[in-house]
Amino acid sequence: MTLNIKLEEDIDLFTKVLNAAAAVLEDEGTFLITPSDGVTLRNMDKSRFAMVDLKIKPSFFKGSFNCDKDYIITIQMQDLKKILQRARKDDTLTLELNEKNDTLNFLFEGPVKKKFVLPLQAGEETSLPDLSSLQHSAEAKLKGGALTEFIKDAAIIGGHHPAVKITAETGKLKFSSAHDKKEVSIEITTSKEGELQSDALEIEADGICESLYSVDTFKNLILVDQAFTSVSLAFKSDHPLKLVYNHNDELILGYLLAPMQPDVGTEEEEDESDEALSDEEDWDEEDEEFEDWDDDDE
Repeated sequence: MTLNIKLEEDIDLFTKVLNAAAAVLEDEGTFLITPSDGVTLRNMDKSRFAMVDLKIKPSFFKGSFNCDKDYIITIQMQDLKKILQRARKDDTLTLELNEKNDTLNFLFEGPVKKKFVLPLQAGEETSLPDLSSLQHSAEAKLKGGALTEFIKDAAIIGGHHPAVKITAETGKLKFSSAHDKKEVSIEITTSKEGELQSDALEIEADGICESLYSVDTFKNLILVDQAFTSVSLAFKSDHPLKLVYNHNDELILGYLLAPMQPDVGTEEEEDESDEALSDEEDWDEEDEEFEDWDDDDE
């Protein structure tokens, strides 16, 4: 039995992506590693507001990818984050499974050799939707780093539970937020001939679509925004937002973010809104919310 993976290039991108996933998941993460598909991480955060869908194909690992069967590995994501933060940009990283000791070994080799050992956890394989199967009414592609600036602008308004409303129609994308008579609006359009290139590379929509999302959760989804040349986002009114970062079709980091209630008003009402999403919709029920949205799309 063999699971030995060596990464000789793009270690900086690899560590940034895994650290970003850890920021969302916080606790355990369950990885599926297969000879054909490589490494997959598809988990939800504790609040059930966000889902991480990470795929790293075998071709991304330029050193070697030795995997003789399917493996399901669960580890503490915060421990993983701490270990990866100790990597240097010129290091090579070898990941090796020790099934006898139920551990995952991390070997960094460069000017200094470092070895870290993480115990495996007793996780469970979960059944969550593949982001590629979800249908949306609006899709946009933005330059890398642009989305971070838009969310920072929206966050200025503040409030107890800051929210950003995203509105899309063909050729136009708008981010807006309002609280206590304060307002902010950021409008992006695609470039026309002769104009300066826009931050929006593409914006397509079937009519006008708008939905409300938590700024605090959104911030964790865009930690790698500047590490990629572009980001794709897709949604439809009052449905989850899909974000996808893609590196050469070899490393694909996707997120799904649940919408907030559209009638948020006072701070007391915001608290009730959060409780409604956490308790009444309860995504623990085999993620019925995702299944219902899938049914709507069919």
